[in-house]
Order: sequence, then structure tokens, then C-alpha cells
Amino acid sequence: MPDLSTHLQYNDPVTIISRSGTPQDPFVDRADSLPVINGIITLLEIPSSTDKVNIAGFVEIDQEVFENRPYLNEHEFLVHYGMGVIQFHPSQEGKAHLCRYKGRGLIMYPASRIYAMVSRNPDVVVTLQDYIDQIQTKINENQIALGRIEDAIKQSQAQTELSKLATDKANLAAEDATQSAIKAKDAYNTTRLVYKEPVQDLVELRAKYPLPEIGWTAQTYKDGKRYRYDGKNWIEIDVFGSNLQPVNEFKDGLMSVAEHMKLKDMPLELQDRVILLCNSSYVFQEPIGILAPFPFTGEIIKVEAVCAASGETESEISIERTRDFNTWLNVLDRNIKFNPNEKKDDKQVTIKHKQVTSGDIFRANVLKAGLNMQSLTILVTVRT
Repeated sequence: MPDLSTHLQYNDPVTIISRSGTPQDPFVDRADSLPVINGIITLLEIPSSTDKVNIAGFVEIDQEVFENRPYLNEHEFLVHYGMGVIQFHPSQEGKAHLCRYKGRGLIMYPASRIYAMVSRNPDVVVTLQDYIDQIQTKINENQIALGRIEDAIKQSQAQTELSKLATDKANLAAEDATQSAIKAKDAYNTTRLVYKEPVQDLVELRAKYPLPEIGWTAQTYKDGKRYRYDGKNWIEIDVFGSNLQPVNEFKDGLMSVAEHMKLKDMPLELQDRVILLCNSSYVFQEPIGILAPFPFTGEIIKVEAVCAASGETESEISIERTRDFNTWLNVLDRNIKFNPNEKKDDKQVTIKHKQVTSGDIFRANVLKAGLNMQSLTILVTVRT
């Protein structure tokens, strides 16, 4: 195992990506929604100490105050601007807070500079890069082994398929003779037509021919229908005569074929109406201010969402409705969700409360805002 001095020979640099804060290279406005873990939040960038960090409902204290009073109250926080770390009171553990600040940039450490002691001898260490190299070697070995196993499985499957194919061919050959005889008899019975004198209707047909044979065929001149006896029942096989029949896709009747097809092709979507909920700026963890009253009664059939600028982290939005502005009901069973760096939702939305009453008021509530998500648009389709 290499020791620390071996890795230091490569002198892997610490990479710093920073902004100068000038008009040509200004700091960037950031809004990170992050949880408190082990009493701290690590921001996604180094904050500007001049512009400070703002957290709604909390007060930032100076380092000098903390040194004289080395503890934090529940609504206080301390920012370590050199590392981008915010320290909180223990009561905030596990809670997420929206931190607004101006980002100066990032500090990235190479894996070769992160080490762990593997024994009490300070000369024997292992770095994170060592672990990464060892893991990659094992992955490569496993992939080679898996490839061999897959080849063996494919060969076994091919042999099994060949054996199954041979068995199927033998069974088919044994059945062909029997099926040929059955099909010949069926063809005779199903195509034979022996025409009889027409009758008034189906009642007279059964009375006039009480003991029919297979293939007997007679027409009822009252409605122009023609029946054939199949051995058990009189079966209608077609319609003749000068009487006007109901229209279908193939023959004019009480209306023309063109009119019938036009009426049939009218889409059900003509009854659909769309509720539009949108936010044209950055999306934060809060209800979107736009409310949408709906003046019709119907049923929600689809909910979908898009955004102009995707979030770097996961987003979750609920669709809520009310009639009194006090009680809001979530109409979804599974909320709208955006995966990181996606401009469309994951299409896994399920609707729990579909019925809509005239006068219902809708809004979108952002439960989890993706970092830097912008211009959110939500479409709720209601069939009235």
C-alpha cells in the first residue's frame, strides 16, 4: 500500500472557482434549501461576507459575540464565511431552511488529499483516491466475470430454444392431419347455402321451417335481413332489399357516410378545459401566489407541469383547491415531481379527488423547490 509521501509527489492541486464581485464578474444570487445535519448546513457555494446570509425567521450573530457567549439560541445562526458553513441551535436538527446569499464560488479538494489512518503508525495511511482505484479495479474484474456468465447463459438459452423448436415441429406435424380433416368439414358446413322461399319475419321463418338443415338460407322481406341455419340457430348473415337501413361506415342510410364519419370522429377532448397555474420567476418553497377560480363542474383527467429552467435538485408540487380560502384540499394522491435537471415532471402523478364543482379555486403549493428552478407552468385538464 502506498504511503502519503508517494501521493504528495503528484501534488494534486486544490481547485478554487471564484468570482471577483466586480460589475464584470459579479457575485451570483443563491437560494439553497438545505437540511440541518449535525448542527450545520453546508452551503453549495462560499457566501459573500459583505452581503451576508439571510434566513427567514432567524438572526445571524457575529463571530465575536459567539466567542464571548459560546452557544446559540433557537433562532440564531453563525456563518463561517471561509468554509461556507452555517451553525444552528440543536433544536433545528433535521429541519430544512432556505438560505439566500450571494455566491463567491467553490473550493474543490482532490481525492488524493483526503486520507485516513489505517493504523496507529503515522507513516501508514490510505487516501480516498486509493479506495477509488481499488473499487474501480474490483468493478472491472466483476464486469469481466459477468460477461462470461452472460455468454454461458446465452449459449444455454440457445440450446434450449433449439430443443423446444424441434419438439414444437413434431407436435405440429402430428396435429396437421387431424386439423386438415376438421377444417375441410367446417369449410363445407360454414359455406354451404341452400336458398329457401322468403318469409315475412323471423317468427314466420321458424314456423315455416321447423326442421332445417345446415346451410338453409331464407330472407325476411319485412326488414331485408337474410338468415342461414348453422346447425343450431338461424344466424343473420346480411341485409338486402330496397328498405332504408341505418347508416354505417360503409353504406348510406338515414344519413350520408360522410356525415356519419364526421360525427363519429368528433373527439371527446372538445369537452376539456384547462386550468393554468404558473410562476414566471425563481421557484421557492411556498404556495404560488396565482389563484385560479374554475366556473364549471367536471372531472380532473390529467395534471402535467414544465419549467423553463430546470432545478439542480428534486422538486415536489401539490395542487390544492378551496371554496372558502381557509381550508385547502390536496387533489393529488401522488404529487407532481421533477427529477434533478429535468424540465418536465416525471409523469407519475395520480389524482385522488377528481370531481370539480363550479366555483372551486385552485392553487399550486411548492413543497420542495429545486435549486435555481425558474418559470414553472402547471396544466390541470378538467373534462366538463
